[in-house]
Amino acid sequence: MKRYIITLILLITCTFTLTGCRNQTTDSGFKENVEIAWDDVKDDFDQIDQDVENDTSKQDVKALTQTILDGYDKIKEGITQDNQEEAKKVYEAASRLEYIEKNTDQKLSSEEKEILELGKKTKTLMMYYYGNGEGVFQDAVDDVENGIDRVKNFTEEKWNDFKDKLE
Repeated sequence: MKRYIITLILLITCTFTLTGCRNQTTDSGFKENVEIAWDDVKDDFDQIDQDVENDTSKQDVKALTQTILDGYDKIKEGITQDNQEEAKKVYEAASRLEYIEKNTDQKLSSEEKEILELGKKTKTLMMYYYGNGEGVFQDAVDDVENGIDRVKNFTEEKWNDFKDKLE
């Protein structure tokens, strides 16, 4: 009987520990529940990053930023089973922007650099949604939202100039 009680206590402790890890507030300030952990999607996102690196086609920066704009409203409260596909689209667009930023040899204006930095900032924010963020959560949110504001204020003429630089 004593062995059954000890086993029961261990099972309860393990269950509480495993479920508690996904629901705790982190030091970063991210207070949402992590429904999908980074370990659950890491392989998919690593594959996205690898596909982006192997893709030699020209990417439309405006379309990539639009994907992030459209998807951000759907994932900004956290990533769940319901919006996981949208999160993958946002992650892929962010990964492509980050890749362009790292691999462009063009002299860009500070505004254009900020547009490309939106990719890295978005990926950083998404790490919090998967329970793997580092730093202060609110800073990551502010970075992405400031980047989104920059994109919204980019004129058609600026987009055309930017596109010409990257071609």
